[in-house]
Amino acid sequence: MTRKRTKVGFVGLGLMGAPMAERLLKAGYPLAVWNRTPEKAEPLGAAGAAKAKSPAGAARGADFVFVMVADDAALDTVLFGEEGLSRGMKRRSMLINCSTTSPGMSYRAATALRSLQVHYLEAPVMWSVQEAREGELQILVGGSRDDFAKAKPVLEAFGKDIHHIGDLGKGTMMKLACSLMVAAMLETFGEFFTLARKAGIPFETMMEVLHAGPLESPLYGFAEQAIVNAGGRPNFFLKHMQKDVNLATDLARQLDVPVPLTAHVRQMLTATKNLGRGDEDVSAMLDVMAAWAGVPLRG
Repeated sequence: MTRKRTKVGFVGLGLMGAPMAERLLKAGYPLAVWNRTPEKAEPLGAAGAAKAKSPAGAARGADFVFVMVADDAALDTVLFGEEGLSRGMKRRSMLINCSTTSPGMSYRAATALRSLQVHYLEAPVMWSVQEAREGELQILVGGSRDDFAKAKPVLEAFGKDIHHIGDLGKGTMMKLACSLMVAAMLETFGEFFTLARKAGIPFETMMEVLHAGPLESPLYGFAEQAIVNAGGRPNFFLKHMQKDVNLATDLARQLDVPVPLTAHVRQMLTATKNLGRGDEDVSAMLDVMAAWAGVPLRG
């Protein structure tokens, strides 16, 4: 099936969803989009996408439908609510969930869609907004290998590092394990930063040492930019990191895996969110850590 004949729907045009949908449009796929806040669909509409009036409308006639929403509740609503995707998807089409949701939600969604002869893949993503714009996301896929093979050419519109992790549930579990590690690395960066700042070491020197040595990670570059460019557009909302860490903690409990560091990071994220900073970048957690240490985050 050629790109011009492969119709695609996309639901959820937030920080990540909008640039992912834009990549599909630029790749030549006929695209229909829907977002709960309609004005977020305007730029894509101006670029040539059809603006649907409901999730079902975005799904009608589509061969692949992508979803990028915040959590299990949002996914359940856009799939099975009034005028949800399940009411518009045709037989033998495929729903690809790029959201970070629970494994249990994947199982429930896949079972319900199977009764409609609709295929389901989970495909949560790694990296952030810039990589979405450039088509360089990492994608962690769970589902049947046949479905993965059919979807991969479309996934390549916004991903360059695409892994079939295993059967349904495994893609989400891998993403939650990764989220656990990202949150822990942000915590350790905060402790590194506040200790060095309290010791009187210039920020530029800290980052020179970090980038040149064995501890170098692109993640620390995100944290660095958040400190340098205060008030910039978030790369990842703190409330969404808290949600991901909560899901990872739930999975660890189900598998009887001790995750003591993650439990501490979860408390840091919760405390920061409760200070009214959930809609800021996840690096807002560094502000709280700096305040505890009695040092300025910037300057």
